[in-house]
Amino acid sequence: MIEYFKYRLKLARLLRQKENVRNSFTKDIRMAQNERKPKEDIESLEYQSYFEESVLDEEISILATDNLICKARRHFVLIPPHDTKGMWEKCEKISNRYVLTSKGISLLRSSLRKERKQQFTVTNSFFYLSTIHG
Repeated sequence: MIEYFKYRLKLARLLRQKENVRNSFTKDIRMAQNERKPKEDIESLEYQSYFEESVLDEEISILATDNLICKARRHFVLIPPHDTKGMWEKCEKISNRYVLTSKGISLLRSSLRKERKQQFTVTNSFFYLSTIHG
């Protein structure tokens, strides 16, 4: 349970950071446009904004991937192999790690839900039987 809160706090921090970066660069770009700065300067700011946001997106993807893989290992759920097409993508900005794509995340979440449902059913059945035979 504590791991979940740690994950949510880190995710919230990264999302807030991304929003701050976006707002800051949007403000800088508007100011540059109002001051009639050269097109190259404005394009440079836009590129910097894109780069900073993509770095934060990769950090979010790494965090989400690590969280799901940890849950999958804890519940003995099969993690998609790296050679499965469309399940993994390589980070290019901050590391050479592979992270789950949207399709991979969806598949792993679905597998985790099925496993938790099965574990709940088994536990619930055991509890039901133990109350009957008391």
